[in-house]
Amino acid sequence: MTQTDPFPAPPDVPPLNGEPLPLEFLNTVFPVRGELHDGFRSPAHLAWWLRSCRTLFTTPLDDGSLASVDGADVLCFTLLRDAGRRLVDSYVRGEDPEPWDVAQVNRAANMGRSLPLLCWAPGERPAVRHWCTTTPVVAAQAEIAHALIGLLAGSSGVEPAPCTAPGCVFFFDRGRSRRQWCSTGCGNRARAARHYARHHPAELHPADRHAE
Repeated sequence: MTQTDPFPAPPDVPPLNGEPLPLEFLNTVFPVRGELHDGFRSPAHLAWWLRSCRTLFTTPLDDGSLASVDGADVLCFTLLRDAGRRLVDSYVRGEDPEPWDVAQVNRAANMGRSLPLLCWAPGERPAVRHWCTTTPVVAAQAEIAHALIGLLAGSSGVEPAPCTAPGCVFFFDRGRSRRQWCSTGCGNRARAARHYARHHPAELHPADRHAE
C-alpha cells in the first residue's frame, strides 16, 4: 500500500534553491511569469516549506508538530520574512535599516529558548539534552531569526547578494561561489537581456537605457 504524503505540495510553492537557511527563507517570495507570489499564503504552504527544509534546522520538525501549523504561525513567519528581506536589502545596499524590522527579528529570536538539561541515569555516563520552552514550529522561527542575526552581523560566513537577472527577487550566497545570479536559468536570462539591449537600444525604456 502506498503511504499518503501528509504534506502534499499545495499549488504554487516556492522553489528550493539550496541556499543557507536564512536566504532560503527570504526566497519564499518568488516570481512566476512576471508576478510575485507569496510562499506562505496558507498554513498548508508554510507546513510544506518547513517540512521540505527541515534538514536545514537543528530544531526537530516532525510531522506531528507541523500538522499544528495555523494562521497565527503564517502571520508570524510572514512578518519575520518580510522584515528580513528589507534588512538584507538594506545590508547589501549599505543603507540604514528600519527600526521596526530590527525589532521583528529580535522579537522572533527571543521566542524559543533551548535549555540544557543534565541526564545521568544509573550505570550511564552524564549527557546533556536540550529542552525547548516552546513548540517546534515557534522554535524554528526563532532559529531562522538567529540565522538572520548571524548573517547581518557577519558571523555566519554567508555573503548575501541579490540576483541581478531581470524580474528575479532572490538572494543567494555569493561567498560559496563568485557568481552574479541565483541560478543558471537567471544567468541565461540576464545574458539574453543584455544581448537584446545591445542590438535593440531604441526599444529600451529611458530608465532601462540608463541602467545599462
